[in-house]
Amino acid sequence: VQELGGSYSSAAISGRVSLYELELKDEIGFDSTTFANVNLPGTRRQGLETEVEVPLGRSLKLKLSYAYTDATFREGVNNGKTLPLAPRDNTALQLSWDAGVAGRYAAIVNAVGDRRYSGDFANVRGTLAGYTTLDLRADWDFKPWQITARVLNATDQRYAPFAGYSTFIADHYYYPADGRSFYLGARYAF
Repeated sequence: VQELGGSYSSAAISGRVSLYELELKDEIGFDSTTFANVNLPGTRRQGLETEVEVPLGRSLKLKLSYAYTDATFREGVNNGKTLPLAPRDNTALQLSWDAGVAGRYAAIVNAVGDRRYSGDFANVRGTLAGYTTLDLRADWDFKPWQITARVLNATDQRYAPFAGYSTFIADHYYYPADGRSFYLGARYAF
């Protein structure tokens, strides 16, 4: 693992950036031709991760995160090919509001880029479409209770975070993501 990074913080803006390279041996991956997990030849992930946070007044904050990942085989017959299900681009934009005793609220837009299908080690099956979702979050602190509410995939997007190609049916198969989901949690501090 090699990593180089830095951060900056002032009253107007804060941020961090890092460059990395990670080489793996015997990474486990799913082989759709045998329907079994296998040890992959050597793989490499290298890229950039960055995050910038900007206050928009006393109670609003905007945060942008971006990750670029180049995930490839570094050995074997697929040397240089892209690893399946590894998006090159991953972006998140979050707007949060701290309303003091009235709670904390956030809206988060997540964008995941195109990926190679599961098991497509040779990169011949095209790409699984990227997707964008909106999540909403609210937190309230009613000492000694803490209440959390979440709405995931608030716009009810239809997408598949996982898909592959089956040699048995000679077609792609998809595992669809959950639709709009609501979560409510409570915690009591003794």
